[in-house]
Amino acid sequence: MEKLGVHRDASQLISVREFLTSWDASVIPGMEMISTKSDAAMLKALSKEMGTPIDTLQELSTVCGESTLKCADEIKQPEFLEKVPPDVNLMTLRVQRDELERRQKNPTYKTFIKKAMRMKKCDYLMNFPPDAAQVKEECPKEFCVQHPDVIITAHVHQPNNTHLSFNMKIGLDQTLLVLGCERLTDLRDKITCVNDLALAGDLSENPDFTPEHYAKDIYKSGFFYIEGCFYNDFRDGGSQDYSQVIRDWAKEPGRGIGPMQSVAMEDTSFLDLNIRLGQPYIYLHQGDCEHLIVFSDIRVLSHQDPQDIRDYPLVTHKHLKNQTKCRVCQMHASRWMAYDSEHSPENPSFFCEQCFRALHYDEHGNKIGNFQAFRYFDKSAVI
Repeated sequence: MEKLGVHRDASQLISVREFLTSWDASVIPGMEMISTKSDAAMLKALSKEMGTPIDTLQELSTVCGESTLKCADEIKQPEFLEKVPPDVNLMTLRVQRDELERRQKNPTYKTFIKKAMRMKKCDYLMNFPPDAAQVKEECPKEFCVQHPDVIITAHVHQPNNTHLSFNMKIGLDQTLLVLGCERLTDLRDKITCVNDLALAGDLSENPDFTPEHYAKDIYKSGFFYIEGCFYNDFRDGGSQDYSQVIRDWAKEPGRGIGPMQSVAMEDTSFLDLNIRLGQPYIYLHQGDCEHLIVFSDIRVLSHQDPQDIRDYPLVTHKHLKNQTKCRVCQMHASRWMAYDSEHSPENPSFFCEQCFRALHYDEHGNKIGNFQAFRYFDKSAVI
């Protein structure tokens, strides 16, 4: 069971709790301290280890710092891209100069390029200053992270549509940093998926009706599958065990892949997990909406990380989706998905609010034709 389905690039099995307990704080002295004195503690320990005065280490830190890697007259990146030096005979710069000239002469081409090169993701760069702990001094004591702890990088991929081709690409949707002390439910509550906002039912007879609950408020069940164990969300009394049918199937004679365990997600912290870095795991919700979950890194929490536990799970990457335009006006975002509409050659077809009502209802609001209509939430609207 342990070797079943292990990815060829996955790491060895790692016990998160053992990883933390085996850490020797003397490697980086003072990192567990939430104060500005941590740098002084590190310098003192390094001075003792290297037999070098602290003043010398401080001078080395200044002379060899990042600021010394730049020249005084160095050209900034934006200026360099806009003004290519004419006396540089490099192929890349010649291509860059020709591209800039083409954009300047052809405004239509320039607009097309800007649209094509539009940002597809939103990154929150983790460039925290060395005195990040000082920045968070206003954080109440009860919300300060507890040291020592670990930070795990989790990548959540876009939902897998089982009706599409097997070779379809499943792109990255979110990257989050989670603490070892956090529960799996904390990660689940931070994952955003457009299917959680779905409104069930055909609303073509009464398009003004607004349901009180979204799909996530009705279907609250879900699980993570990690290393042969299903972590089910049983916080709601009406939650179902989605993994039961899978576990029953796995126990059948001749399968050779059981038995599998089932544990409550809300009672499990990341410190309780055994994981492989690079191994794809499963997050399932809404009955059949599957996301791949991949853990790519595990490290010890330091004073350079945010010290407010309310910041975690911390989203560091969010993929931006292209907006689904109305098939009629090609201007506004789609708000309705219609089946069997005689006003579109596509099935299903997508309409904005104005076009949908203008084509499918008369001046008195009565339905025209035989079609089904469902509220549509565009993926680009999910933050």
